[in-house]
Amino acid sequence: MDQPSAVRRRLVADRSAETVMRKYIDCREVPSESHCTIAISADSEDELVEAAVQHAVAVHHHDDTPELRAMLKRGIHEGQPVA
Repeated sequence: MDQPSAVRRRLVADRSAETVMRKYIDCREVPSESHCTIAISADSEDELVEAAVQHAVAVHHHDDTPELRAMLKRGIHEGQPVA
């Protein structure tokens, strides 16, 4: 068995042993001129907020402020976005 396959199986087994619910933020929930359809997900809230801030700054031209971060945190859901 090749090592990458073994590593992948171990990671899947480790994750299934945990009951970590993924978190996501869905741009479709925020009205915008661009009608953005991006959904970002991560296992941790901190990682999710960082990725969402990068998206908001780069794509939506927001400033990285405490207010933006607070708004993003309020938009966090558990599970996965509905199609």
